[in-house]
Formats: sequence, structure tokens, C-alpha cells
Amino acid sequence: MFSKKDLQSLAEYQSQNGMVLSLYLNVDPREQTTDEYKLALRQMLKEVDGVAATADLEAVERYINLEYDWSGRGVALFSCAADDFWRAYKLAVPVESQVIVARKPHVTPLADLWDAYGRYAVLQVDREGARAFFFTMGELVETRGIMGESIKRHKQGGWGAEKLQRHEDEVAKSNLKEAVNFFTDFCEAFQPRWLVVAGTEPTLSQVMDLMPKALRDKVVGTFAAEMTANENEIRDRSLELLREAERKREVALVEAAFTAAAKGSNGVWRLDDTLGAAFEGRIQTLLVSRGFHAPGYRCRGCGYVTAHRLEECPFCGGEVAEIPDAVEVLISQVIEQGGRVEVIPNNERLKEAGVGALLRY
Repeated sequence: MFSKKDLQSLAEYQSQNGMVLSLYLNVDPREQTTDEYKLALRQMLKEVDGVAATADLEAVERYINLEYDWSGRGVALFSCAADDFWRAYKLAVPVESQVIVARKPHVTPLADLWDAYGRYAVLQVDREGARAFFFTMGELVETRGIMGESIKRHKQGGWGAEKLQRHEDEVAKSNLKEAVNFFTDFCEAFQPRWLVVAGTEPTLSQVMDLMPKALRDKVVGTFAAEMTANENEIRDRSLELLREAERKREVALVEAAFTAAAKGSNGVWRLDDTLGAAFEGRIQTLLVSRGFHAPGYRCRGCGYVTAHRLEECPFCGGEVAEIPDAVEVLISQVIEQGGRVEVIPNNERLKEAGVGALLRY
């Protein structure tokens, strides 16, 4: 199972003796067959034949043909045989197929997926009970349940029926309070970043009203579901909501960073200023336009990276060498420093700048 620790480890790694082959393969069974994905893999490996080491190409093919069980919807593979370095991750969420050969693992797609789907919980609830699910990158980690007092259905009418209905409503409200307390404890144990609530009306609205504000603020959406819905249905519907919430959140982040940069506040815009903020360890959230790459220059001594050619490092006087992709280095720096990375597609304002960031100070 892929974790934040795995992402940080990949971001920190740099090959000492060779190049790293980073390969992402979409294997979503809803889109194509296994044979079609294997054909796509062969075409991708042909693209880097002669650039990547033969041993790394063979390691990837061997894994896909002999070891991979074709579960999940995505695969991320990293190989550098010269360093005896190999990492393979099966993903429950789909990825965009691509292959990169560089000194460091290409972590941008994983950083993007982690930010959207890294840790989230779902509360599935009705008037009598509840189930809680904790997912990491779309993969179920833990599920727990609770049953409240049974609610009996009565058919008789008249004054007695009204009294029974009031009693049923009181029992249901008590059960929902118990369900919220149960989910609060569940979230304290697993610390999800985002929450989703599933159920039917009016139960959904009642549960949201009963939730403490700290939990309610993490809820990205709700959807209709009976308690008979299985784990796959809960996962798929929650992922849809998370994707939609991520799109809205990305727009808000870009606007916030642009406004902060324009005011000279805690924001920067464009590559060189963002690289400078990363060198100082000030980036809280890095924003990268999907597909944006740019060469840069890095000091061999202190690691300072800039978009401009320099004769020597302005900080330590060390030798400055050209690097093929300053953006990938920037992403790795931010992850190593504990910051967040948002890779954002189809945002015209961010496309123009390439990168930007919200700063810690």
C-alpha cells in the first residue's frame, strides 16, 4: 500500500550510478483489456530504449508479465539497477500512462494523487446503525460498524400512531448521535484529511447537523446510499466526490496564490521566485500546471536552484550546472520539506505562470 512515507522516500532519492526509469501505467479494467495495456507498455518502453538501462527495461517487463496480479487501476514502477533500486506500487486509482528517465524518480503524478486521495474516510449511516471506512489512495484500510436500538415499524393509525412515531424519531435521533460519536472516535484514530457521508434523506441532513464543526468542515460531499451498498460502491462514489471537490479546491488555491503574490504577501508566482522560496523552505503549498517542465541550474555545493544561468552560486560560490527539469527538482524539494504539492490541469492562469505557491511566512 502506497503511503506518504513512500512518497517522501522517492522524493529524497537520487541515483548515484545511473538513471532512474519511472513508469506509470493505467490498468483500469473499465477502459481496456490486459492485452491492450501490455501493448501500451511495450510502446512506452520502446520510446526510452537506448536512454534507459536495459536492466531497468527488463525489470519493468518482468514485473508486469510475471509478478503483477492486475488488481487495481494503476501501477507506478521505479527502477535503477545500477543502484539496486526498485519500487513497485499497485494503485487503486487510475493514473496517466507515462515514462520518464532521469537522475531522480518522477514523483509528480504520485504527489498529485496523494493530495487528492491520500487519506479519507466515509460514514455510511441510517436511522439504526452506521459503518465507517478509511481509505488510502482509494484502497480500503479499515472498516468498522455500530448498531443502535432497533426501530419498529407500526401500521396502525390514529393518536397511538402519532405517539409511536414520536418515539421512533427519538430512538432514531439517539442512534444518529451515537453514530456521530462513533465516527468522531474513528476519525481521531485514523486522522483522515477529507470526509464523505453516505445515506438517505432526511438522515444525511440530520447527521450533518449533529457533527462537530471540526468534522463538518472536512466533509467534501454526500451521496445517497442504502446500508446494503457494498464497499466497492462506497469507494467509487466517494472517489467521484473527491475528484469534483479537488477541482473546485484547485481553482480556489490558484486564485489565493495569485492574489497573495500580487499583494506581496504569502504567495509567489512563476518559476524563479518559486524556486527561491523553496530554497528558503517557505513553501506550504506548491501549485504546478500539469505538463509544465523547464530547464534550470543547480549549485553543486548547496543545492540552490534557479531558472537563470549563473557563473557561480550567489550563496556559496559553488559551481552551477544545468539540469533538464527544474520543476521536478522543485517538487521533490517541497515534498522533502513537508509541503503539499498540487498538480493542476486546465487552469489558464496557472498555465501562463507554470508554477506558483502559498507560503508559510
